[in-house]
Amino acid sequence: MLITNQLSASQAADIASLEADCKKAENLMGSIFLSSELNFDPDLPCFYLLYHPEHPSTLIAFLSIFAPLPTEAEIYAYTAPSYRQKGYFCTLLRQALLVLKKYQICDLLFVYEPSARSFASILKKIDALYQYSEYLMKRHPSHFVNRTLPTGLSLLPASKIELKQLAKLHAAAYHLSQSSSRQLLSDIFASEHTFARKLVIGNHKELVGICFFTVGKNELSILAVAVHPAHQRNGYALAMLHALFQELLAIYPQLPIILEVNSRNTAAFTLYQKLGFQITSQVDYSYIDRDQLFDKLYTTSTD
Repeated sequence: MLITNQLSASQAADIASLEADCKKAENLMGSIFLSSELNFDPDLPCFYLLYHPEHPSTLIAFLSIFAPLPTEAEIYAYTAPSYRQKGYFCTLLRQALLVLKKYQICDLLFVYEPSARSFASILKKIDALYQYSEYLMKRHPSHFVNRTLPTGLSLLPASKIELKQLAKLHAAAYHLSQSSSRQLLSDIFASEHTFARKLVIGNHKELVGICFFTVGKNELSILAVAVHPAHQRNGYALAMLHALFQELLAIYPQLPIILEVNSRNTAAFTLYQKLGFQITSQVDYSYIDRDQLFDKLYTTSTD
Protein backbone atom coordinates (compact mmCIF):
# COMPACT_ATOMS: atom_id res chain seq x y z
CA MET A 1 0.00 0.00 0.00
CA LEU A 2 1.16 3.52 -0.85
CA ILE A 3 0.02 6.55 1.15
CA THR A 4 0.89 10.02 -0.12
CA ASN A 5 -0.33 13.58 -0.58
CA GLN A 6 1.29 13.95 -4.01
CA LEU A 7 0.79 11.59 -6.92
CA SER A 8 3.47 10.77 -9.44
CA ALA A 9 2.60 10.70 -13.13
CA SER A 10 2.60 6.89 -13.14
CA GLN A 11 0.36 6.70 -10.06
CA ALA A 12 -2.11 9.16 -11.61
CA ALA A 13 -2.12 7.03 -14.76
CA ASP A 14 -2.82 3.89 -12.71
CA ILE A 15 -5.74 5.62 -11.00
CA ALA A 16 -7.11 6.81 -14.35
CA SER A 17 -7.00 3.24 -15.66
CA LEU A 18 -8.75 1.89 -12.57
CA GLU A 19 -11.34 4.64 -12.79
CA ALA A 20 -12.02 3.83 -16.44
CA ASP A 21 -12.64 0.17 -15.57
CA CYS A 22 -15.06 1.11 -12.78
CA LYS A 23 -16.88 3.61 -14.98
CA LYS A 24 -17.37 1.00 -17.67
CA ALA A 25 -18.59 -1.61 -15.19
CA GLU A 26 -21.21 0.61 -13.53
CA ASN A 27 -21.86 3.35 -16.08
CA LEU A 28 -20.28 6.07 -13.94
CA MET A 29 -19.86 9.62 -15.19
CA GLY A 30 -17.73 11.58 -12.71
CA SER A 31 -14.05 11.65 -11.83
CA ILE A 32 -12.18 11.62 -8.54
CA PHE A 33 -10.57 14.94 -7.64
CA LEU A 34 -6.81 14.29 -7.61
CA SER A 35 -5.34 17.33 -5.90
CA SER A 36 -4.31 18.12 -2.34
CA GLU A 37 -4.17 21.89 -2.90
CA LEU A 38 -7.63 22.62 -1.48
CA ASN A 39 -7.26 20.50 1.67
CA PHE A 40 -7.13 22.58 4.85
CA ASP A 41 -3.67 21.06 5.37
CA PRO A 42 -1.89 20.34 2.05
CA ASP A 43 0.34 17.84 3.88
CA LEU A 44 -2.62 15.66 4.86
CA PRO A 45 -1.97 12.13 3.50
CA CYS A 46 -4.97 11.98 1.21
CA PHE A 47 -4.21 9.32 -1.43
CA TYR A 48 -4.23 5.57 -0.67
CA LEU A 49 -3.21 3.11 -3.38
CA LEU A 50 -3.34 -0.67 -2.99
CA TYR A 51 -1.37 -2.65 -5.56
CA HIS A 52 -1.53 -6.40 -6.18
CA PRO A 53 1.12 -8.14 -4.03
CA GLU A 54 2.19 -10.43 -6.89
CA HIS A 55 1.69 -7.93 -9.72
CA PRO A 56 3.07 -4.59 -8.48
CA SER A 57 1.91 -2.73 -11.57
CA THR A 58 -1.75 -3.66 -11.00
CA LEU A 59 -3.71 -1.16 -8.91
CA ILE A 60 -6.46 -3.04 -7.06
CA ALA A 61 -8.10 -0.24 -5.12
CA PHE A 62 -7.78 3.49 -4.52
CA LEU A 63 -9.15 5.89 -1.91
CA SER A 64 -8.85 9.65 -1.60
CA ILE A 65 -9.70 12.16 1.13
CA PHE A 66 -10.87 15.68 0.35
CA ALA A 67 -10.90 17.90 3.45
CA PRO A 68 -11.22 21.62 2.68
CA LEU A 69 -12.36 22.20 6.29
CA PRO A 70 -10.70 20.77 9.43
CA THR A 71 -13.94 19.26 10.76
CA GLU A 72 -15.12 17.17 7.81
CA ALA A 73 -13.73 14.90 5.12
CA GLU A 74 -15.16 13.57 1.88
CA ILE A 75 -14.10 10.05 0.92
CA TYR A 76 -13.96 8.79 -2.66
CA ALA A 77 -12.97 5.25 -3.60
CA TYR A 78 -12.68 2.73 -6.42
CA THR A 79 -12.09 -1.02 -6.30
CA ALA A 80 -11.39 -2.90 -9.52
CA PRO A 81 -14.49 -4.93 -10.48
CA SER A 82 -12.61 -8.24 -10.51
CA TYR A 83 -11.22 -7.67 -6.99
CA ARG A 84 -14.36 -6.73 -5.11
CA GLN A 85 -15.79 -8.61 -2.12
CA LYS A 86 -12.26 -9.35 -0.88
CA GLY A 87 -11.85 -6.65 1.78
CA TYR A 88 -9.49 -4.38 -0.16
CA PHE A 89 -11.63 -1.27 0.28
CA CYS A 90 -11.71 -1.83 4.05
CA THR A 91 -7.94 -2.25 4.08
CA LEU A 92 -7.57 1.22 2.62
CA LEU A 93 -10.30 2.68 4.78
CA ARG A 94 -8.71 1.48 8.03
CA GLN A 95 -5.50 3.30 7.16
CA ALA A 96 -7.41 6.43 6.20
CA LEU A 97 -9.29 6.37 9.52
CA LEU A 98 -6.01 6.37 11.44
CA VAL A 99 -4.97 9.52 9.59
CA LEU A 100 -8.37 11.14 10.11
CA LYS A 101 -8.14 10.41 13.82
CA LYS A 102 -4.68 11.98 13.99
CA TYR A 103 -6.06 15.13 12.36
CA GLN A 104 -9.16 15.03 14.62
CA ILE A 105 -11.56 14.91 11.67
CA CYS A 106 -14.76 13.30 12.94
CA ASP A 107 -17.44 13.88 10.29
CA LEU A 108 -17.12 11.67 7.21
CA LEU A 109 -19.04 11.92 3.96
CA PHE A 110 -18.81 9.11 1.41
CA VAL A 111 -19.25 10.40 -2.13
CA TYR A 112 -20.63 8.12 -4.85
CA GLU A 113 -22.80 8.08 -7.94
CA PRO A 114 -26.29 6.55 -7.76
CA SER A 115 -25.29 3.90 -10.32
CA ALA A 116 -22.38 2.70 -8.11
CA ARG A 117 -24.45 -0.14 -6.69
CA SER A 118 -21.56 -2.03 -5.11
CA PHE A 119 -20.41 1.03 -3.17
CA ALA A 120 -23.96 1.88 -2.11
CA SER A 121 -24.28 -1.67 -0.78
CA ILE A 122 -21.19 -1.20 1.40
CA LEU A 123 -22.52 2.07 2.78
CA LYS A 124 -25.79 0.37 3.68
CA LYS A 125 -23.90 -2.29 5.65
CA ILE A 126 -22.02 0.28 7.71
CA ASP A 127 -25.18 2.34 8.29
CA ALA A 128 -23.94 5.46 6.52
CA LEU A 129 -26.94 7.78 6.13
CA TYR A 130 -27.80 9.59 2.90
CA GLN A 131 -27.58 13.37 3.36
CA TYR A 132 -27.93 15.10 0.00
CA SER A 133 -26.93 15.09 -3.66
CA GLU A 134 -24.66 17.35 -5.66
CA TYR A 135 -25.57 18.07 -9.26
CA LEU A 136 -22.97 18.98 -11.85
CA MET A 137 -24.58 21.43 -14.24
CA LYS A 138 -23.36 22.77 -17.57
CA ARG A 139 -24.27 25.65 -19.81
CA HIS A 140 -23.05 26.21 -23.35
CA PRO A 141 -22.10 29.66 -24.72
CA SER A 142 -24.97 29.51 -27.21
CA HIS A 143 -27.44 29.65 -24.30
CA PHE A 144 -26.27 33.08 -23.18
CA VAL A 145 -28.74 35.97 -22.96
CA ASN A 146 -27.13 39.42 -22.89
CA ARG A 147 -28.40 41.61 -20.05
CA THR A 148 -27.01 44.75 -18.47
CA LEU A 149 -26.56 45.22 -14.74
CA PRO A 150 -29.31 47.19 -12.98
CA THR A 151 -28.46 50.81 -12.21
CA GLY A 152 -26.21 51.18 -9.17
CA LEU A 153 -24.63 47.71 -9.38
CA SER A 154 -21.08 47.02 -10.54
CA LEU A 155 -19.13 43.80 -10.99
CA LEU A 156 -15.45 44.34 -10.17
CA PRO A 157 -12.33 42.18 -9.82
CA ALA A 158 -11.62 41.03 -6.26
CA SER A 159 -8.27 39.96 -4.81
CA LYS A 160 -6.87 38.09 -1.85
CA ILE A 161 -6.11 41.43 -0.22
CA GLU A 162 -9.86 41.65 0.43
CA LEU A 163 -10.00 38.14 1.92
CA LYS A 164 -11.29 39.21 5.34
CA GLN A 165 -14.22 41.12 3.85
CA LEU A 166 -15.01 38.42 1.28
CA ALA A 167 -14.88 35.68 3.93
CA LYS A 168 -17.24 37.64 6.18
CA LEU A 169 -19.83 37.78 3.40
CA HIS A 170 -19.30 34.12 2.46
CA ALA A 171 -19.68 33.01 6.09
CA ALA A 172 -22.92 34.96 6.47
CA ALA A 173 -24.35 33.56 3.24
CA TYR A 174 -23.50 29.92 4.02
CA HIS A 175 -23.89 30.03 7.83
CA LEU A 176 -20.25 29.12 8.41
CA SER A 177 -17.69 30.43 10.85
CA GLN A 178 -15.59 33.26 9.45
CA SER A 179 -12.44 31.19 10.02
CA SER A 180 -13.85 28.33 7.93
CA SER A 181 -14.85 30.67 5.09
CA ARG A 182 -11.52 32.44 5.30
CA GLN A 183 -9.65 29.13 4.96
CA LEU A 184 -11.85 27.96 2.09
CA LEU A 185 -11.52 31.18 0.10
CA SER A 186 -7.80 31.35 0.82
CA ASP A 187 -7.43 27.88 -0.69
CA ILE A 188 -9.47 28.93 -3.73
CA PHE A 189 -7.30 32.01 -4.22
CA ALA A 190 -4.21 29.78 -4.07
CA SER A 191 -4.95 28.35 -7.52
CA GLU A 192 -3.24 30.36 -10.24
CA HIS A 193 -6.12 29.71 -12.63
CA THR A 194 -8.86 30.96 -10.29
CA PHE A 195 -10.20 34.52 -10.29
CA ALA A 196 -12.71 36.43 -8.15
CA ARG A 197 -15.38 39.01 -8.80
CA LYS A 198 -17.37 41.12 -6.35
CA LEU A 199 -20.77 42.73 -6.79
CA VAL A 200 -21.00 46.18 -5.22
CA ILE A 201 -23.82 48.67 -4.94
CA GLY A 202 -23.98 52.46 -4.73
CA ASN A 203 -21.34 55.17 -4.66
CA HIS A 204 -19.77 53.71 -1.53
CA LYS A 205 -19.41 50.35 -3.32
CA GLU A 206 -21.03 48.30 -0.59
CA LEU A 207 -20.15 44.62 -1.02
CA VAL A 208 -23.27 42.55 -1.69
CA GLY A 209 -22.02 39.47 -3.56
CA ILE A 210 -18.97 37.44 -4.59
CA CYS A 211 -18.20 34.69 -7.08
CA PHE A 212 -15.14 32.85 -8.31
CA PHE A 213 -14.32 31.17 -11.60
CA THR A 214 -11.58 28.82 -12.72
CA VAL A 215 -10.26 28.74 -16.27
CA GLY A 216 -9.60 25.21 -17.51
CA LYS A 217 -8.46 23.90 -20.86
CA ASN A 218 -11.90 22.77 -21.97
CA GLU A 219 -14.32 24.56 -19.65
CA LEU A 220 -14.89 27.32 -17.11
CA SER A 221 -15.92 26.47 -13.55
CA ILE A 222 -18.02 28.70 -11.30
CA LEU A 223 -17.69 28.32 -7.53
CA ALA A 224 -18.33 30.00 -4.17
CA VAL A 225 -21.23 32.13 -5.41
CA ALA A 226 -22.62 34.10 -2.47
CA VAL A 227 -24.89 37.07 -1.78
CA HIS A 228 -25.07 38.62 1.68
CA PRO A 229 -28.30 37.62 3.49
CA ALA A 230 -29.28 41.28 3.87
CA HIS A 231 -29.38 41.58 0.06
CA GLN A 232 -30.86 38.23 -0.91
CA ARG A 233 -34.14 37.90 -2.82
CA ASN A 234 -33.41 41.10 -4.73
CA GLY A 235 -32.21 39.39 -7.90
CA TYR A 236 -28.56 40.23 -7.20
CA ALA A 237 -27.24 36.69 -7.71
CA LEU A 238 -28.94 36.54 -11.11
CA ALA A 239 -27.57 39.96 -12.05
CA MET A 240 -24.06 39.10 -10.85
CA LEU A 241 -23.88 35.87 -12.82
CA HIS A 242 -25.32 37.46 -15.96
CA ALA A 243 -22.58 40.09 -15.80
CA LEU A 244 -19.91 37.47 -15.16
CA PHE A 245 -21.08 35.30 -18.06
CA GLN A 246 -21.05 38.29 -20.39
CA GLU A 247 -17.44 38.96 -19.39
CA LEU A 248 -16.40 35.33 -19.81
CA LEU A 249 -18.17 34.97 -23.16
CA ALA A 250 -16.17 37.88 -24.54
CA ILE A 251 -12.85 36.27 -23.52
CA TYR A 252 -13.64 32.55 -23.87
CA PRO A 253 -16.43 32.36 -26.47
CA GLN A 254 -16.09 28.63 -27.10
CA LEU A 255 -15.83 27.30 -23.54
CA PRO A 256 -18.88 25.90 -21.71
CA ILE A 257 -19.46 26.83 -18.08
CA ILE A 258 -19.92 24.25 -15.33
CA LEU A 259 -20.82 24.45 -11.65
CA GLU A 260 -22.01 22.27 -8.79
CA VAL A 261 -25.13 22.81 -6.71
CA ASN A 262 -26.39 21.10 -3.57
CA SER A 263 -29.82 19.46 -3.78
CA ARG A 264 -30.76 21.16 -0.48
CA ASN A 265 -30.12 24.58 -1.99
CA THR A 266 -33.34 24.82 -3.96
CA ALA A 267 -32.99 28.57 -4.51
CA ALA A 268 -29.60 28.18 -6.18
CA PHE A 269 -30.79 25.19 -8.21
CA THR A 270 -33.75 27.20 -9.51
CA LEU A 271 -31.45 30.14 -10.27
CA TYR A 272 -29.05 28.05 -12.33
CA GLN A 273 -31.91 26.53 -14.29
CA LYS A 274 -33.07 30.05 -15.13
CA LEU A 275 -29.56 30.77 -16.37
CA GLY A 276 -29.71 27.85 -18.81
CA PHE A 277 -27.74 25.24 -16.86
CA GLN A 278 -28.67 21.58 -17.24
CA ILE A 279 -27.76 18.60 -15.03
CA THR A 280 -25.04 16.43 -16.52
CA SER A 281 -24.28 14.15 -13.55
CA GLN A 282 -25.15 13.49 -9.92
CA VAL A 283 -23.23 12.34 -6.85
CA ASP A 284 -24.74 11.39 -3.49
CA TYR A 285 -23.32 12.01 -0.02
CA SER A 286 -23.77 9.65 2.93
CA TYR A 287 -22.62 10.49 6.45
CA ILE A 288 -21.09 8.48 9.26
CA ASP A 289 -19.17 9.42 12.39
CA ARG A 290 -15.50 8.45 12.26
CA ASP A 291 -15.47 6.50 15.54
CA GLN A 292 -18.74 4.77 14.67
CA LEU A 293 -17.21 3.67 11.38
CA PHE A 294 -14.03 2.50 13.11
CA ASP A 295 -16.13 0.20 15.31
CA LYS A 296 -18.12 -1.04 12.32
CA LEU A 297 -15.01 -2.10 10.43
CA TYR A 298 -14.10 -4.57 13.15
CA THR A 299 -17.59 -6.06 13.55
CA THR A 300 -19.02 -6.03 10.02
CA SER A 301 -17.88 -7.55 6.74
CA THR A 302 -18.38 -4.67 4.31
CA ASP A 303 -16.39 -5.29 1.14
